[in-house]
Amino acid sequence: MTPPCRSFPASELPLRIQQDASGRRRKLDDAGSVSRRIDLSACELFQMLQYKCEVQRPLTRESPVRCFAVDRLFRRCKDKKGVFTVETTAWEGERARADSSSSSSEGSGTKEPPKPHQWSSSWHDADEAAP
Repeated sequence: MTPPCRSFPASELPLRIQQDASGRRRKLDDAGSVSRRIDLSACELFQMLQYKCEVQRPLTRESPVRCFAVDRLFRRCKDKKGVFTVETTAWEGERARADSSSSSSEGSGTKEPPKPHQWSSSWHDADEAAP
């Protein structure tokens, strides 16, 4: 049986990844000082396009099925034990909103978000995945 999955706000994700699934503090390969932390924004970004499908009228035999694209974002990070992947979809959205509100107050300095890497046929380029 898998352990229970606790939900938490996306803003806590950079803090939560400092611990593994067992609750132990993650250590970095070059962790000379105890205060080193994993920087989530520095981890490699990936994007996966999935589809959520719904039958419009489930009781009707010829009812159409509508599918909607759902973009999911992930970061692949590394600690002393190896590579781990974290879904960051909600966190990336919060970062984009925070960046746009801070850049609009600073002027015309627009910063383009990092582009996800494609690593299988089910993963799409960020430009193709946009609705």
